[in-house]
Amino acid sequence: MQSSNDGISYEYIISKFGVSRRTAERMMRAIIDSNVDVEVVRKRPKLWRIKQGIKAPNPTTEQLTILEAAAKMFAGKGMTSYQRGVDEVLTMLKVNMQAERLTRIDPDLELLIDTDAFSYRPGPRQLVDETVLQGIRNAILGFNPISFEYRSTSGKDKRWENLHPYGILHGNNTRSYLLAYCDRPDIETLLTFTLASISNLIIHDHTFEKNPEISVENHLKGCFGVFRDNNIYDVVWHFDAQFATVISDWKFHPTQEVETLDDGRIEVRFSASGLYEMAWHIVTWGRNVTVVEPPELIETLRIVRDSIQLPE
Repeated sequence: MQSSNDGISYEYIISKFGVSRRTAERMMRAIIDSNVDVEVVRKRPKLWRIKQGIKAPNPTTEQLTILEAAAKMFAGKGMTSYQRGVDEVLTMLKVNMQAERLTRIDPDLELLIDTDAFSYRPGPRQLVDETVLQGIRNAILGFNPISFEYRSTSGKDKRWENLHPYGILHGNNTRSYLLAYCDRPDIETLLTFTLASISNLIIHDHTFEKNPEISVENHLKGCFGVFRDNNIYDVVWHFDAQFATVISDWKFHPTQEVETLDDGRIEVRFSASGLYEMAWHIVTWGRNVTVVEPPELIETLRIVRDSIQLPE
């Protein structure tokens, strides 16, 4: 409540803590009765906040370990600005801690960091110009249109783009992307641009108004991964029976439905866009999965298979 200027509602408490309405009311009543300076920010729906600052509790060793791990993970993915941000938060937290407590937890913190089994392996990643990344962030916050030179996938061709930036997306395929809107009547969705392919960024002084019918959240709901096709497909995959336990640990898409067939195979259904990303994910399962629907995905798998060049 102290960290929210807009105030906290019953609905927020219910969602955050997974409790009933009655429990949320009891939680709020306990805070109000604890002599903390609480004020009502809005009456409908009712929102409360804590006016007078109270001392926040010190972070635990486990929480500091998580932040340290996050900084290392960002560093491993080449996301240096995010790494610096987490490191700065860690420094501020430690500065505000009592020296005695910091001295006591430092050995435990070092041990947990050393034994946390994250794989900081070297591997392929695209290098993003930090100036470009920060410039795009500033443009998103200021609702400023941007222009930039964009390099094609082959690297041979370049073109200029004039866009309204909506968000930055960090994919799980070692790349980061700009999601932007092109104010043209023939384009009704956000476009995706690889950040590493952007150069000569220009941030314009004037501002734009976001299209109320388009948002990053809604754009991603229909995606399998990062990219979105023109269509949403009804997808059906059959996994071999021996993977029944493994499949229960996977969430392929928020819309998925899972069913065990009579022969023991596992059927996974969902609706999404992004045929190429589905195809590359299917490849990782090898012969243990069969694509039933849609036929467009089966054709995309053939294209992916034929695009791989192997020596004679």
